Order: sequence, then structure tokens, then C-alpha cells
Amino acid sequence: MTQVIFATLPIATKLVLPVVEPIGIAFIRITGAAVAFAAVKWSRTTERVALRDVPALFGLSLLGVAFNQVLFLEGVQRTTVVHANILITTIPVFTLAVALTLGRERATFPKLGGIVLAGAGAVYLVLARGGASEGASATGDTLVAMNAVCYAGYLVMSKDLLRRHEPITVVTWVFLLGAMVVAPLGVPALLRVPPEAVTMKTALVLAYIVVFPSFLTYLLMIWTLRRTASSLVAMYVYVQPVVTAFAAPLILGERVTSRAGLSSVLIFAGLALATWGEQVGGRQLGAAFRPPAEGA
Repeated sequence: MTQVIFATLPIATKLVLPVVEPIGIAFIRITGAAVAFAAVKWSRTTERVALRDVPALFGLSLLGVAFNQVLFLEGVQRTTVVHANILITTIPVFTLAVALTLGRERATFPKLGGIVLAGAGAVYLVLARGGASEGASATGDTLVAMNAVCYAGYLVMSKDLLRRHEPITVVTWVFLLGAMVVAPLGVPALLRVPPEAVTMKTALVLAYIVVFPSFLTYLLMIWTLRRTASSLVAMYVYVQPVVTAFAAPLILGERVTSRAGLSSVLIFAGLALATWGEQVGGRQLGAAFRPPAEGA
């Protein structure tokens, strides 16, 4: 259910982009989620963060919220939903790449081979010809890929704070700080929206973006992680492009091309190879393969 809801985010975004700019949607999404997380946090715990943790929280808010969400929404405006959700599945492999770069994981040939294979699939999707005729662009695909890299960095770098604080405390402050960062550009973008352009449909879709793929999915993921292995949860990210393959043609009229299919195969194979490399010797999946919600 969580991954199905996540898969609807770019579709919902496409429906409101003609009215609200990406930065405006990002501000609504971040601020709405921040308020909801804060309500849950202060109803469950009075845990505070030390002043020394504020710089780390601010850095995480840039990577995991401000840059991540703005890049994603700007990318969705310039590419197709199908391409966006295929590129989102590179997050586990990019996370491994960041962890290796920072020395948080040990490099092996299968891990490096998996990164190269998945990276080749992403590059092929971005650079192959014919994207413009499908509604996709190299710029849009690149922005979505950069979003995945930012989020991967957030996942790796959030581990220290998550060891010392409850996840709801970390995510609340990350979203509150992220809302402050995006506000100087987000508020003017919203003020540029003509009031008569905001129909009931637009308002309902924006509310859906805040409540479901921004807030409810986090709570569902936390509930799930308490009842099953994180490695299993991580694998479910691949539900997203499957849902998109059915929903995008019906709702937006997009086509699923053979190039998109081949890119998916390369990315999926890359993750499978890297995962196998992590499991050699009977070890459990390492920090790089923990699912997004454990860091979000």
C-alpha cells in the first residue's frame, strides 16, 4: 500500500503543475507534512534535540527535504511519470555508492558492478534519443536522478542522529527546517497563482499530496518496519514503476516504451547484483540497503 501511494505522487503532481509551480507544490507538501509530523511528535514524545545537533539537522533538511523534493518536482515537470518512477528505484544503489564513498560500507566487486549496471540503466534512460517525443527530456530525467542522489546522501548521513533520537523527532525537525528553507521561493510562487485558477480539483489533489504520499506513507512504513525485515521492505520500492506502467497510460496518456523497459531491467539487475554482494557470506543487508522511511 505504501509503495502504491508513493507511485501516485508524480501522477498527482502532473495534475496540478498547470496551476502551481513545482517550488510552490514543494512548499505546500513540505509545510503540510511538517505540521502533521509535529502534531504526531508532540503528542507522543517530549524528546528534545541538543543545540549541537541543529547543524546536522539543517544539513539533512537540505539533502532530504529541500533539494530532494524541489529537484524531484522540477524534474517531474520536465519528464514523464514513467521515467520519474523508474529513476526513483536507483535510490538503494545510489545509497550504496554514497556509503562506499564515505567509507561506511566495504567495497567489493559485486557491489561496484551493481552500481555500474544500475548507473548504466539510468544513463541510458536519460540520454537515449526519442524522449522528447514521449514528453520526457534529458533535463527532467537528470533532475530526478539528482533527487535520488540527494536522498541517498540523506539516508546515509542520517544514521548518526537516528541512533540517538527517535525517528519521529528527527523527521519533524528535518521537515520544519526544510519548510523554512523553501519558504522564500515557495511563498512567492503561491502568490503568483491566480485565485480563479484554483479549482476544487486542484485543492483536493494538493491535499492528497500532503496527506497521502507525504504523511501517511511515513506512518505506514514505520508500522511495517516494526513487523517485518527492513530488507524485504526495501525491495518493495520496485512496486512503483509497475503501478506507474498501468496508471500513467490510463490517467495521463503516457506510453511505456521499450527503452523504459530495458532501463528498468538494467537498474533492477544492478540492485540485485549489489544486494547479492552484500549478502555473500551470510551477512544481513547493511546500512546502505535500509529502506527510505528508516531515514526519513
